[in-house]
This record gives sequence, C-alpha cells and structure tokens, in this order.
Amino acid sequence: MNLLRKYWPDLGILVGVITGIGIGINLQNMSELNLILWLSFVAILVHQFEEYRWPGYFGGLFNVVIFKSEHPERYPLNTQSAMVINLIIAYVFYLLPVLFPNVIWLALAPIFMGFFQFIWHGIFANLKAKTVYNPGLFAVLVFHFPIGGWYIHYIVTHHLAGAVDWVIGSVYFITAVYLLIIKGNMWLKNMNSPYSFSKKQLGPYSTKSL
Repeated sequence: MNLLRKYWPDLGILVGVITGIGIGINLQNMSELNLILWLSFVAILVHQFEEYRWPGYFGGLFNVVIFKSEHPERYPLNTQSAMVINLIIAYVFYLLPVLFPNVIWLALAPIFMGFFQFIWHGIFANLKAKTVYNPGLFAVLVFHFPIGGWYIHYIVTHHLAGAVDWVIGSVYFITAVYLLIIKGNMWLKNMNSPYSFSKKQLGPYSTKSL
C-alpha cells in the first residue's frame, strides 16, 4: 500500500502511455466512439499526473489556498485521500464508459466533469491563488476540452443521446462530484493523518504564505 500511495500517479501515466500505444496499434479497428472514450480515460490519467507528480503541487494549492489549512501537509487533503479518490475517479468513473460505450449517459458524466475542471482550475483556483496556472489546467485545455467537445459533437450528429441520457448523465455527474470530490475529501480528512505531502508536493505553498 505504501508503494501504491507513493507511486500511483506514475502508475497512472504508465497506464496512459500503454493505452496510447494500444490505441495506435488498434486504431484501424476501433470505432470513433471507442477512440474518444479511450482518449478520455488517458486524459484523466494525464490530469492526475500533472496534479500530483509534475509539477505536482495540487495538494499545496488545495490545502493552503482553498482551505487556509494550518497543517497543509496533511489536512484536509492527504496522500491517502488523494490516492483513494483519484483511483476511483480514473478506474471506475472514467473507465466504465470505455467498457460500456453504448451507455451514453455513463460517458456524459465524466465528459461533463472534464468541462467542470475548467471552472475549477481555470477560473476558481486561479482567482483564489492569483495565478494564471495551477496543476491540472494543462490537461483540461489540451485533453479534456477537445476530447469532450469531440464526444458531444459525435453523439449529437449521430443522434445517440436522448433526453434521458442528458438528464441521467447530468445527475450522475453532479452526484459523482458531490460524493467523490466534496464528500470524499471530508470523509477522508484527518488532522492527525500520517500520510503527509512532501515540500515538493506543497510546492510554492509549503511556507503557508497565503
């Protein structure tokens, strides 16, 4: 568990690279819908690597800038909660649509989450931190936005999404954000957690200057 806790972002980017190679090898045999969903899965792996490995100081941003924590190395977000939440998001929330590509609402939720990440990283976090960049924004702009737009265009032009898909997909997205991101961080927070972020993972916020 200690190894997974320490290296899960690296494992994720390795899975992303292997997935990318697999996509390239099987491209001629893949449907466009499957291609988009596999790329969406790769996008979240890149996103998580950017947040927690390189540049990797999302933990500092979250704890210091958003929560003004007195113990930003471990509260409210810590390395254990970050691992649990992000593994569920990547390997359940984002991977299920790949396995069931014809269930449109199942894919709409992570696509919506990708768009929502722009509000969080591109607007909210940057305004709070008085910055123009924070870990995760690159993946949002380069991966989530174009892939999500491609998916929406595809299902609309091919008439794959009915009203029920849009409604259920929206409800599923909101529920996932609430349970995985909002409540998940609250359930797993621990002022005395032994699972602390390093100074590198706190980045420019290691001095608690904000």
